[in-house]
Amino acid sequence: MSVSVDTGGKSGKKSVNADLNLVPYIDLLTCMVAFLLITAVWTQLARLEVQQKAQSAAGETAPTEIKTKIIVNIDSEGYNVVENETSKRIPKQGDAYNVGDLSVELKRLKEAHPDTNDLQVASEDSIKFDTIVQTMDACLANHFPAVSLVDSTAGASL
Repeated sequence: MSVSVDTGGKSGKKSVNADLNLVPYIDLLTCMVAFLLITAVWTQLARLEVQQKAQSAAGETAPTEIKTKIIVNIDSEGYNVVENETSKRIPKQGDAYNVGDLSVELKRLKEAHPDTNDLQVASEDSIKFDTIVQTMDACLANHFPAVSLVDSTAGASL
């Protein structure tokens, strides 16, 4: 099943007819397609949905209805949960962030403001990505589905 060349008999001229076996190439392409289909599922599972909120332009007018703003600031000392003008500090426990106390505070805020679904997470540049993901998971677990990730300077000024 390999390439064969026809010599053309007694005339001395060689024919250029060749048979090429395409089965190995088809097998390779089939395996590649199957591999790509299988790995495409894993790219969907590793997705974390967040929205980035743009700052409004200077000429735009803000809506008149008062909306509760909840911001979770992450810094090197722990969490700082800001609700409108009030804030509550949740310090670290040793070297670990206290996600349990954060969940309790978020649950209290959700019970106080059941119509509020959005929440902003602001972090410093030195914070590890794993800590940010754990914070966002705590927000999602406490029924804040619209989690936005903002810069810590933008989050502190809101």
